[in-house]
Amino acid sequence: MRLILLPALSLALVIHAYGDPGHSANGEAFNEGPRQAAVLIPGCGDAVHFTISTKNAEAQKFFTQGVGQLHGFWYYEAERSFRQVAALDPECAMAYWGMSMANVNNDRRAKAFIKKATPLKPKATARERKWIAALENLYRDDDKRDKKQKSLDCIKDFEALVQDDPADVEARAFLIWRIWFSREEAPMSSLQAVDALLDQVFAKEPNHPAHHYRIHLWDQSKPILALKSDALCGQSAPGIAHMWHMPGHTFSKLKRPDDAAWQQEASTRVDHAYMIRTYILPDQIHNYAHNEEWLTRTFNEMGRANDAEALARSLIAIPRHPAYNTLDKPSTSASYGRTRLIETLTKWEHWEALRDFTLAPVGVAAHDIARLRALGIASYHLKNTAALATALKDLEKVSTAAPKKPDTKTTAASTTEKEKKTPRPEVKAKENALAELKALAALSAKDKKGRTAETRRLLTALKDTDTPKERLAHYWLSFDDKTQAAELTKNFATDLPGAAAKAEVLQACGKTAEAKKAFEEVRKLAFAMDRNLPLAKRLDALAKTFGISDAWAAPAPKRTDSGVRPEITSLGPIHWQAPDAPVFEALTLEGQVVKSTDYTSKKPTLFLFYLGHDCGHCVEQMQAFAKALPDFEKAGIQLVAVTLETPEAAAGIRTKLNLKEGQPLPFPVLSDASLAAFKKVRAHDDFENDNLHATLLIDPEGKQRWWDISWEPFKDTKFALEESVRLLTK
Repeated sequence: MRLILLPALSLALVIHAYGDPGHSANGEAFNEGPRQAAVLIPGCGDAVHFTISTKNAEAQKFFTQGVGQLHGFWYYEAERSFRQVAALDPECAMAYWGMSMANVNNDRRAKAFIKKATPLKPKATARERKWIAALENLYRDDDKRDKKQKSLDCIKDFEALVQDDPADVEARAFLIWRIWFSREEAPMSSLQAVDALLDQVFAKEPNHPAHHYRIHLWDQSKPILALKSDALCGQSAPGIAHMWHMPGHTFSKLKRPDDAAWQQEASTRVDHAYMIRTYILPDQIHNYAHNEEWLTRTFNEMGRANDAEALARSLIAIPRHPAYNTLDKPSTSASYGRTRLIETLTKWEHWEALRDFTLAPVGVAAHDIARLRALGIASYHLKNTAALATALKDLEKVSTAAPKKPDTKTTAASTTEKEKKTPRPEVKAKENALAELKALAALSAKDKKGRTAETRRLLTALKDTDTPKERLAHYWLSFDDKTQAAELTKNFATDLPGAAAKAEVLQACGKTAEAKKAFEEVRKLAFAMDRNLPLAKRLDALAKTFGISDAWAAPAPKRTDSGVRPEITSLGPIHWQAPDAPVFEALTLEGQVVKSTDYTSKKPTLFLFYLGHDCGHCVEQMQAFAKALPDFEKAGIQLVAVTLETPEAAAGIRTKLNLKEGQPLPFPVLSDASLAAFKKVRAHDDFENDNLHATLLIDPEGKQRWWDISWEPFKDTKFALEESVRLLTK
């Protein structure tokens, strides 16, 4: 236990006299989220103007920045900006309004933050009290109101803000946001009416980041109505990656993959530059993986197979973390990367690469099913019937049973009945995979005598699976049934791969006129296609068949409505890169000054920053890593601990590790009583001037490959070891 003494620049909150090391003195909600100081970031919405009653000019700048970040759904950084406001002006109630708004997807934290604003309301203006009251009303405990009524009441409160001050652009912008945000509980009765509100915003501020809302507004119905905002969205807040991403929604739906790819690539480049600069792991940004996987699909749609493969491999390679990026979580970089890589290699017939990639199982049913299915398909095309048979056999063994839950027999029985009505996705995926591989096994069988009817039955059954129609048509051609193959072309995808498959299949079916017509569509779509693909070479041959010259692909379309765009490489790198690790100094327990590079220059090092031997959780961490030390040493990774204690006090860890007299410490323990090292590696809460736990992996090239900085120490030694080995062997 420890006494909490906050400096003058601190959050103006009700303070607990005692707390656990690393935990915020201001409540559970403050444990999570960013705990390092904010900086002013260019490009967060220059058209945003939201004046608050602070006398601190810096606080006003950070508040305005936070509002711009809210409009761009950059909630992690918005919360950081508002925390900075509270640090600069402890009496600013609107700082906590901002923190609450930055947690619209987390009611627990949003509610906790707005409660902190209540005691500060007397110091706020009448206008500010109304903004705060809107969220107090939304999050107040009330059994009489359902979620729909709460949303309707919140919309009404934002309407009142507009009515009280019709010239307040931000009130109008947030009203639009709230109407859209509440669409599921309280469906919008008129999208056109909301669009008219947006026109009012842009009449006063043409470059306001509310362009983001117009894209969301029309995304599901008439995306073309958002086209003007697509040309201005990223440009209105170029420092926010998601603002570049959103126009990609419209362009994808308008069948403009070249524009969609540009927007999504701009988004990923801005994200990467920010992450590398601020030591943020990719999946800490909630929509990062979504943008990356969509960009991979867009590259594939255009025939940019090499870029799609590189991006998918990058998603697989980036750091993982048990809290937000693991293979068993479906919407993460790791999961998306593996899925999109298999999809890309299959689509572009990279059979050898696919075979090599799919050798290792990962222990997650969905991924192992996809792996074995792809391996079977590759084996079929490589004419390796033995490998196909093995893939089929291994696929049969994959378990799709739901993880066991510690429920009562009654609850378990109820869950089972529900699952019978709604099978787990893995069950259907396995059925589809088995159906395709069984059909391929029949097609590739050397002894086909008497098996024609069975092969036909298996191929026919694939119509009811997720086997792409383009792939299935080629199977029918292999079976020498051109009628079935030609019929399937009616339902091919309309992107480049689909159009190319249609031309190929129709030509193989003897429908030359139709094939030539389909090829004309291919010509329009192939302007960006990689020329080294097997498909590209076949299309070259098909073009000659139709009497078309070698330069058969049409030029890239010229657009005049995409907006003024910066040079895309100026926005940041297209792939995530490990940042340079900060070099810090500390003392050995003998008082000798050492640098972090004294260790990392020799071998990869996992640094454990802990808060002293009186911190029970820290002791548990040290004990866990001491026990796992032989495994790390075997992997060629050294462990080094850093404590905020003096060298004399740090020696107390010996008793916690149950060491005998004279027995050496299992790994070096360094002292950083000055806290300079803690601050340098960001293991420090700048808002409360307190210290945090940190675990960092730094390689011999000085790159920080993985990290965890938190109010809790990282104690999962198995994950830390496996992830360190994975990252260091890439």
